[in-house]
Amino acid sequence: MTSQENWGKIGLLILFLLFFYQTAFAGFGISPPFLRNENLTRGSYFEEKIYLVRGDPVEDSKVTITINVPGADNWIKIDKGTSFILPKGEKAVPIIVSVQVPNDAPYGRYTGFMRITVEPKEIQPGQVGIALGARVEVDLNVTERKIFSFIVRAVEFLDLEEGYKWFFFFIPGKLVMKMTIENVGNLPVTPSKVHLDIYDILKSKILESLDSVKIEGKVLPFKTDNVFAIFKTKLPKGNYWVKYKIYKEKEIVKEGELVVNIKERGSIPGYKGFSFFESLILGREKVLISILAIALVFGIFLVSFKALKRIFFKRGKK
Repeated sequence: MTSQENWGKIGLLILFLLFFYQTAFAGFGISPPFLRNENLTRGSYFEEKIYLVRGDPVEDSKVTITINVPGADNWIKIDKGTSFILPKGEKAVPIIVSVQVPNDAPYGRYTGFMRITVEPKEIQPGQVGIALGARVEVDLNVTERKIFSFIVRAVEFLDLEEGYKWFFFFIPGKLVMKMTIENVGNLPVTPSKVHLDIYDILKSKILESLDSVKIEGKVLPFKTDNVFAIFKTKLPKGNYWVKYKIYKEKEIVKEGELVVNIKERGSIPGYKGFSFFESLILGREKVLISILAIALVFGIFLVSFKALKRIFFKRGKK
């Protein structure tokens, strides 16, 4: 057999393999190709969504995942398990990779990788099975530092109706700011305060300056969720410009401008504003607690004084 014939057979074999690679199992990738977190602490939990992407999913594929992160292998879990099937026809399939740091984990950095292998679920006689792989780099840092940090991703005002009079009382409008917050620290977070300056639509003068009377909700570490700041407004129906400042303690983490539309009372189906009790209590909790504390002290003093007075009165009779 001549060398020319040998090269010819090798060329045919390469073409044969390429043919089956393209037709039976074309292309595989992952996004993102890493699992990272710098701010973990003992007891922390976080999740990362990773997409498994196939170029031409003409058949079912078998996925096998191996984890190699010394000291932290058992912390890492995959929602679909370490072996599962990618159904044909689905180009991008998400998996949720979660990390649960034990309460007694040693502080330090844990690095390694996850290897994801994809191969045909079934190999027909005469076909060549080709396994493709991808690697997820893992870098986890467990620190003893307590980190209170967040990013405000979006802000909007919910629909509201104007306030109204009820007998001798005025029930203010319930202005609610919805904030989408990403917690990038390792403690639950919520803004400490939100301040509003509300202008007329021409921005010629400030009509109200408001601080939030209540902030509802907290965002857990490494999560993104909604938090609501609640305000009392006396403004009538109309359109207004609002300049807002969102605080983390004394630091302003986000500020900007939005238009808010206050609508006529009764115009929003199912709308629920302040109750009479809420309109009295919200924002005045510290004052009410102080009054109750003073009243309690005064009551104890009065009861004690009367008891002592009776004792001395009886002794005087004797």
